[in-house]
Amino acid sequence: MRRILLSNKILPLIIVILGGLLGYYILHSAEQKPQGYKNNKIKRHRIVLTSKLERGSVVPVWNASGFVIPAESVKINARVSGNIAAINALATPGGMIKKGQWLAKLETIDFDLALRSQQAQLEQANANLSLEQADQTLAKEELALLNNNADFTIDESLVLREPQLTVAKSKVSVAMNNVEKAKLNLARTQVLMPFTGKIMRKDIGVGSKVSTNTTLFSVVNTEVYWIEVKIPHKFLAIFDKQQLAKISQPRLWGEGNFRSARFVSILPELDDKDRQVKVLLAIDAPQDEVANQPQVFINDFLNVQLQGKAIENAWTIKHTWLQADNTIWVVDKNSTLQKRAVEVLFKGRDVIYVRTKIQPGDRALAEKPGIASVGLPVKSRKDMASKMEQQKQRNKFDNAEPVPLERRKKDKIFGKGKRQKNAG
Repeated sequence: MRRILLSNKILPLIIVILGGLLGYYILHSAEQKPQGYKNNKIKRHRIVLTSKLERGSVVPVWNASGFVIPAESVKINARVSGNIAAINALATPGGMIKKGQWLAKLETIDFDLALRSQQAQLEQANANLSLEQADQTLAKEELALLNNNADFTIDESLVLREPQLTVAKSKVSVAMNNVEKAKLNLARTQVLMPFTGKIMRKDIGVGSKVSTNTTLFSVVNTEVYWIEVKIPHKFLAIFDKQQLAKISQPRLWGEGNFRSARFVSILPELDDKDRQVKVLLAIDAPQDEVANQPQVFINDFLNVQLQGKAIENAWTIKHTWLQADNTIWVVDKNSTLQKRAVEVLFKGRDVIYVRTKIQPGDRALAEKPGIASVGLPVKSRKDMASKMEQQKQRNKFDNAEPVPLERRKKDKIFGKGKRQKNAG
């Protein structure tokens, strides 16, 4: 019984000891390295996309767009009342009319009669003036006789009929003015084109009764069109007004086809939506087909590129590269991430022009930095692709089947014989 009790006490102790020895063995066996194992740590680098940084004297541009509007668009009204006698055959919607050409003619018979009547009244006024001048001559002779008698006090102006002469002269002037007015009304029976342009709308026909309130035609000046575009305040400070703007419409004109527009003025009001500055440009000869240029039409929606004044020694970066603290991430010549402080000169729609101290070998980080720190080792995706292509070419060469010795000898013999044959 005593032996059984002793064995029951010793057995758990033995089991604990054996368990400890087994754990120690397992722990230390895990630290043993297999034969031939090399204790080299594999460093994994982050692969990033980089882009070349460009520097130089740049001309900033601002790309805008706008609708073409007419520089002059007027409604032509009749200047006298009457019936339309004739309409120019070219005066149809879309018809091209030169400045000074007639558009329509009114019946002139009434105006001819009015002119003759005024001319007759002018002749009568001139006759009355001649009679009055003759009466004044007689009055002068009578006044000379009266002056010999000193006992009379006479008003010479009345004796010489000076008031009557003044009235006669004024009637002649009125009659002359009436004649000129009658001639002007007669000339106004012919409606003329005020400038070189096209007919937009015709509202009359032959026989139409018109008055001074009647609109005859709607016309537009085709020698010049306007286009209104918007620019930000920052670009206005460097906007070069002397340079011609470049206008295009690739969808309609095709790629590479452009026209030019000249600066006219800065409009006094800001855009009520985005508070940008409005610039007015002029397109000369928009409908000229001889100039071998795309035609421009009213209400065309055109792209406009405005030029700014040149900026010296500026770096060009993309918007996504610029960080909130006015820095950019670069990969230096040691393939580590670095930050470079920049001074923003101008922000365009597509690129930003900055001044910064770029070191030799720097390339811009062309992707979001994510979790990044200064000095972090990276690898360029472009360099990795180049290395992979080189390795692929080497593997292709290494895996090529070796040519058997016998075949090489035969190729050498046959090749030599062929060369000799060709030489013969």
